[in-house]
Amino acid sequence: MELNERNLNLFTDFFTGNTAEVDNKDDDYKNLFLTYASDNNSSTVREAVTLHYLGYTSRKEKHGADGIAPNTGQEVEVKPKYVTKGKKLSSAVGNFNDMTLELLEKKKNYSVIGSLFSDTRLIYVVEFPISLIYEKMKQHIIKKIEGKAGKRVVCSFSYKQYDSDLLTVHYFDEKTSKEIKILSKPHTKMLTKRKNDKTK
Repeated sequence: MELNERNLNLFTDFFTGNTAEVDNKDDDYKNLFLTYASDNNSSTVREAVTLHYLGYTSRKEKHGADGIAPNTGQEVEVKPKYVTKGKKLSSAVGNFNDMTLELLEKKKNYSVIGSLFSDTRLIYVVEFPISLIYEKMKQHIIKKIEGKAGKRVVCSFSYKQYDSDLLTVHYFDEKTSKEIKILSKPHTKMLTKRKNDKTK
């Protein structure tokens, strides 16, 4: 299924609870659509939906930014997370794969977009400057690559690391989140507080 503008609108509406258009499609279309929507081995659709929801422009260059905010020119890296229905999100809410100190340096001015999906629902979209997790990632890389030239490492991060006034909660489906019990109580409390703080 091609991720053109129309399909991106359809996926975004569907993940945010507006399923009417998909419900009216024939069974073959619905089966194909749901296969893409709930594929836990591919983050392509979820990354595209996250950017589309925000109105950000997608970029395709390898090891570069995933997108850019058109109004500010801010480069962003998207970290979508998928959790199977009935499971709870772990403390590691996102990660950077194949990281080196050189790659981290290239990303030092990025914003990070974190999103969470459970089966066919978008639970949250948050944005924060990578500076909030930069130093911890840097120290992790240094520790892991010591004496191992060319080694690349995985850097995970927790929601507690970006619990800051610099965090923007763009979207939070608190009702669905509580119904399926996907988040811990402290995580839910943090998202609710940060979302409310921005709307005051």
